[in-house]
Amino acid sequence: MDDQIKVVIDADFFRNITEHERGAGLFLQVMKDLGMKPFMHEFVANIELKGNIYLKQLLDVGEISIIFYKDYLNEENRLEYEEYFRQAYEKINCFEFPEKNDIYQYADQDESLGEIRSLYMASKMGYIYFMSDDADARTLAKKFFSSKRGVAIKTLFDVLILCKEKETKLRWKDINPTVTNAMQKRQDKVNKLKEIYS
Repeated sequence: MDDQIKVVIDADFFRNITEHERGAGLFLQVMKDLGMKPFMHEFVANIELKGNIYLKQLLDVGEISIIFYKDYLNEENRLEYEEYFRQAYEKINCFEFPEKNDIYQYADQDESLGEIRSLYMASKMGYIYFMSDDADARTLAKKFFSSKRGVAIKTLFDVLILCKEKETKLRWKDINPTVTNAMQKRQDKVNKLKEIYS
């Protein structure tokens, strides 16, 4: 559908909304209810979520699409991207990017590399939402993307609040396993969602 809102999905958000349900049912329901079409950066899909069975299932049936570097990078903006990557990396990690590494291939599970890549991609492609539960995503969005090129960060909590505001059919029993497990360190958020969904 052409009127669907294109959104970029990050690894942590995807894990949180699928693994506690042991399936992609809630993820698919939320995307459908909010009229959203999910996309994912190739780095997130191929490195951070490599071997994830739920992602593979969604890819197999076309419920999520992968965006590749070639889809948004060309000779004119490649240097801009590389400079952004180095600055964003330093902002998050508090030390310079090790120059001996390839920006496009470099992977480390403890650094917010998917967020760095996905935010730039979302901005370049004009997608206004980036679904991420990583706090670094908001830091990067504020630092590098003006309101004109803005990308709104939506956590799982934000998305479930949005579902309630849109009066979707989701009930507390539908989201309980995900919320209580994914947000176990944020009991205030669990309580808030339980209150509004019960």
